[in-house]
Amino acid sequence: MTTVREQLVDQIVGAPLSAAAMLAAAERATGLSDWGDDGFRRPLELLLTDLNTEAKLHEMGVRRAHRRLHDVLCSRLQLIADRKHFPGIAAEPIQQPIFVIGLPRSGTTFFHNLLARDPHNRAPLAWEIMYPSPPPERATHDRDPRIERAREAMMFEGFMAPELQAIHPFDAERPEECNFLWETSLWSVNFMAFWHVPNYTRALYEHDFRGVYREHRASLQQLQHYYRADRWVLKTAAHMQWLDALFAIYPDALMVQCHRDPAKVLASISKNLAVWRRTFSDFVPRGDFGLLEAQAKGLERVANFRAQPQFKDRFVDAHYLDVQEDPMAVVRQVYRHFGLPLSAESEAAMTHWLRIDRAEHDRGPRHVYTLEDYDLDVDKVDRVFGEYIRSSDVQLER
Repeated sequence: MTTVREQLVDQIVGAPLSAAAMLAAAERATGLSDWGDDGFRRPLELLLTDLNTEAKLHEMGVRRAHRRLHDVLCSRLQLIADRKHFPGIAAEPIQQPIFVIGLPRSGTTFFHNLLARDPHNRAPLAWEIMYPSPPPERATHDRDPRIERAREAMMFEGFMAPELQAIHPFDAERPEECNFLWETSLWSVNFMAFWHVPNYTRALYEHDFRGVYREHRASLQQLQHYYRADRWVLKTAAHMQWLDALFAIYPDALMVQCHRDPAKVLASISKNLAVWRRTFSDFVPRGDFGLLEAQAKGLERVANFRAQPQFKDRFVDAHYLDVQEDPMAVVRQVYRHFGLPLSAESEAAMTHWLRIDRAEHDRGPRHVYTLEDYDLDVDKVDRVFGEYIRSSDVQLER
């Protein structure tokens, strides 16, 4: 028997993606109709207009984009319904969350995964983000049927392709980034990474993200309702763009900023976007996708934010080469800086994960790239990132 989603996908391939049709399909699939705040409607319309007119999706790309957005819209409906059905969700406290930020490809994923292995920490897993309703329960967390449902969706959408796995290892049970949590607001850097959506992208960077972070907080409250730890550990490089909004919603946030030579990361990020675009489209623009200037502006925002006296102690640095040489030494430094306890149990859990991760990395596919592939060179990178390299004592890898 085909599902509502599969029936609709068959109808829309070759036809424009329609907000009205997608909203109706999500309502039919869930039996729900309360969308909450209407703020998600504008980005949805912008996104679909660009998908129809700019993104040049191939047939499989249309199917993948539709499935992703259908699941996101269903999750939005279910999150709002759960908040009414489980009134305690809204009272869940979120205290001193740790956010890992920094240039993409600067070791943020590795360090986030490492912190997540502390049993006193909680990180949102991919399956929980994709299918958050009903609130996950501790007793069944490692055998929830949504795990396999998420794996199937990730396979269909191209997440499990070897080329993507070499860049960012995906799995339903791995910690995932906050930009995936943002998707239910329909404002997320994920969509501009997956698809060529220039009008949506301009609106995204002009948007006041306080509403996005309010919904982000609501999602964390949902996930911890039956499964709470001492604190959340969260991550995305994109937080650098919206720190004012982040601290407005999380005034006690703790920030770990990862650093790496921009000459190493810019080509890697560019290849990441090129692979994502090929997952959905045969159209992949040349060059660095505007990342050189965009990432430099993000770092400038962080530097200005850190210069404010009230935020000075909220940040601690994690340099890539230091983390690679002795990750646990950097973990201890982070915990000391924030005055957090680090038990022998926590150290043992993190050390055990490190052994497993190293072995998996040695067996995994390799991520190969050069600056020249994306119309970049060291001189161009240094002209844009020179001040960051000097002021943050970034260790060069050349």
